[in-house]
Amino acid sequence: MESIQSKIQAAATRNRELLQTLSETDYAKPALEQQTRYVADLENQIKQLDTSLKTLEEKRKKELKDHEKYRDSVMKRFAYKVGRKEAKFNERASKEEREYFEVLQEEHKTQEMRKNAGNALTDAQKSQADLKNVLARHQQAQRELDELYDSIFEGPTPGFPEEDNREQAAHTALNQFHDMRVKVEADRQIINILGNAQARMNAAKYHLAEARSHSQMDLFGGGAITDMMERNALQKAEIAVTEARYAVDQARRMSPEVQPLMPVRIAQGNIMTDVFFDNIFTDLDFHEKIKQSQAEQEKALQGLNAQLGAARQRHDSLNQNMKRLATTLEDSRRALQQTRQEAFQRTAQ
Repeated sequence: MESIQSKIQAAATRNRELLQTLSETDYAKPALEQQTRYVADLENQIKQLDTSLKTLEEKRKKELKDHEKYRDSVMKRFAYKVGRKEAKFNERASKEEREYFEVLQEEHKTQEMRKNAGNALTDAQKSQADLKNVLARHQQAQRELDELYDSIFEGPTPGFPEEDNREQAAHTALNQFHDMRVKVEADRQIINILGNAQARMNAAKYHLAEARSHSQMDLFGGGAITDMMERNALQKAEIAVTEARYAVDQARRMSPEVQPLMPVRIAQGNIMTDVFFDNIFTDLDFHEKIKQSQAEQEKALQGLNAQLGAARQRHDSLNQNMKRLATTLEDSRRALQQTRQEAFQRTAQ
């Protein structure tokens, strides 16, 4: 009798340990499901960016070939000059040069987005691997608990109807908790993504302010160096806005509550205007375009901030519901544990 009592006590102790492990790792399955979707979305985004980079590389090579062709073609220049068409040749050469640098700029922007997406994927995959390890612990504890219970309560147990009822209640509570946890994890991911978009939009705000400062200097004769710094700042701003838009689109694929980022048109310099036709009037016109870009960026940032705030409110509400369901789950497991403990005792008599 003493030996049986000892075995029952050991089983009850192990039962409590396994339930504690399950409680600590319940989040793993819904969190992993959400993280897996996030990783897949990033992988798809990278695939699209790689395709774009390949297309842009081919286009850049073609534009470079055309650019070099018109830049270095002495015979063609001579022919145009003889035919009194040197201005037309120079115009065509400038066009090819402009098209080449536009493609080069677009390729650089896409490369930056590809690099950032790759870094995000690396971090997401690490989190995914960590969650897989936690889930493995959860599954191992569940298997061991099932084996422990099957030794006494295999299948429906007519002799213990209360145990069957408690078991069903615990199972229902687990499913409800799981479904709510999936929603909470999705909203948590959305908040992280929108937070990243917010950071990129703040970076765009900084670069636009930088471009406006250079533009202000250009109004007072800043020269070619100022033009170059201005265009560089604008390019960084455009990359940041594009990355923010990618992030918001990613969040939209996860929730219909998320709205698109408001349009932001970043002012773009023109090599012909900046170099060949540079004067106070073109500088003033471009300065106004930069100010317009700032206004659009600020409006889009305000809209994004509002969306992030709304997402946090939704997450807080769902998180409260999840906590209530977690309490219900814990109570149902405790009740089931108590019922089975009493069944252990009766079985030993």
